[in-house]
Amino acid sequence: MNPKTMRTLRLLLICGMTSLAIVLAGIYLQNWLHKKQIEAYQIPDVVLYNQDNQPVPLVDYLASDKPIVLQFIYTGCTTVCPIMIVKFANLQRRLEPDTTQAKLVSISIDPENDTPAVLGSYKKNFDGKPGWDFLTGTHADISAVMAAFRTQPTDMSTMDSPVLLKAPGAHQWIRLTGQIDSNRLWKTYQQIKTRHE
Repeated sequence: MNPKTMRTLRLLLICGMTSLAIVLAGIYLQNWLHKKQIEAYQIPDVVLYNQDNQPVPLVDYLASDKPIVLQFIYTGCTTVCPIMIVKFANLQRRLEPDTTQAKLVSISIDPENDTPAVLGSYKKNFDGKPGWDFLTGTHADISAVMAAFRTQPTDMSTMDSPVLLKAPGAHQWIRLTGQIDSNRLWKTYQQIKTRHE
């Protein structure tokens, strides 16, 4: 083989190996950026309060005949929470005109500051409609809920803050973590919704 052909073959081999490395890195990065897990949780028997200061017995509330999409937030959060709230608002807009066909649930991890009145204002700021509840409670009750869903307060400052989805009548939840875009959230919602229909 002449030297020019050898160089061309080496160049093609290098390009092929580089392309393969880029594809494999992309697959790894995609899996690292967002995870989807199926998990079961034991919901604590606590009473939380919604943005209208109405009591919400959590076990009964989450035993819904509607799909549930749940997240943890706090109104003082300036990192992940506003981004996730916008994604919930986008999800709710996609549900229109019947925004009550699903339960969107935002549970505050900062009950000392996030009173029902504060959460009501926060909901209005993001144009929340019926079907989306913002919940708070005592510090002990919120801690019990976070522990049940295996969520830490530090998750709010990282991409480990979960979005949890449950089909009506299901005992298991889909746990999404990482970079969750609006389309991925919508597709996962569609999966749990069609599982019920």
